[in-house]
Amino acid sequence: MRVMITGATGFVGYHTACELIEAGHDVSLLVRSAAKMRRVFGDLPVASYTEADMTDEEGVRQAMFGCDGVVHVAALVSTHAADRKKVLETNVAGVRNVIGQALALGIDNIIHVSSVTALYDPQLTVLTEDSALGSGEGGYGESKVACERYVRSLQGPDNRLTITYPATVLGPDSPEMTEAHTGVQTYLRAFVPMMSSGTQYIDVRDIARVHRLILEGVAPSNRYVLGGHYLSWREHPGFLRQLTGRRPLAIPLNGSLMRLAGRVADRVVPILGKDTPLTAEGLTYATGWILMDNSRVLRELDFEFRPLEVTFKDTIRWLHGAGELNARETGLLAS
Repeated sequence: MRVMITGATGFVGYHTACELIEAGHDVSLLVRSAAKMRRVFGDLPVASYTEADMTDEEGVRQAMFGCDGVVHVAALVSTHAADRKKVLETNVAGVRNVIGQALALGIDNIIHVSSVTALYDPQLTVLTEDSALGSGEGGYGESKVACERYVRSLQGPDNRLTITYPATVLGPDSPEMTEAHTGVQTYLRAFVPMMSSGTQYIDVRDIARVHRLILEGVAPSNRYVLGGHYLSWREHPGFLRQLTGRRPLAIPLNGSLMRLAGRVADRVVPILGKDTPLTAEGLTYATGWILMDNSRVLRELDFEFRPLEVTFKDTIRWLHGAGELNARETGLLAS
């Protein structure tokens, strides 16, 4: 099978490509930088690549030539209020170009990588594949809802257009630091925020394996929640101490005040021109997580997620090897 992948120099796209290559499939990559692609993939056998943006009609068509499947991972990710318009316009144009062209070219084995943000509704207690579209918190959430609405409108009995919904993606071997990696780095280097709620972690290698199984025709449904394992913020310090032997500093933080700080930061950043990890949208999810139900993927694909301990150990060891954590911060895992 020959599969075109967008966002292949990003975390999920890279691991999806590696999983397919290892299984004997060919990959055609759509990348914005050929130099970065060569640095990221090294000696891995990439069948072909096209240097273009996901909104480039001709570039996307060229990358899809001769392909049997498509995995659309690329997205502009930012929860800063100042980026709202750009994020919304870019992501919607990208999904319409990639998914729309794939179907027009007769490629009916397609995966659209969505997000928990597309389903997020603070009034719910559980999110499933059958949940209604969310309200779209902020620009990124709004863009994922709009993309989701478009892709769902194209799903039907005459194609295998599948949507996956990853939670917080973690794991080793990332082409670059992600927000989740920076989070782990902060917990071990500075402090763990003891807020309300928690988050769900999904190993990037598990996402890649699910994508391969879908493309190989194993999956009978056309939507899969990939929530992984839930860990409350209050459980984070003890969990990290168990893995590293170090006692992380835990600082109690009020969820309402943190969301207020995010709203203030959204107003201040455009004025001062200085970036900050605090955003209203990001803190809405962090302090009000809605549990994602994994039962469909576990049942239909006879799937098991890696233990959370394995994901965190591999991630922390990788961060140490990459120079993002020193030996003291890494603790027992440094050896």
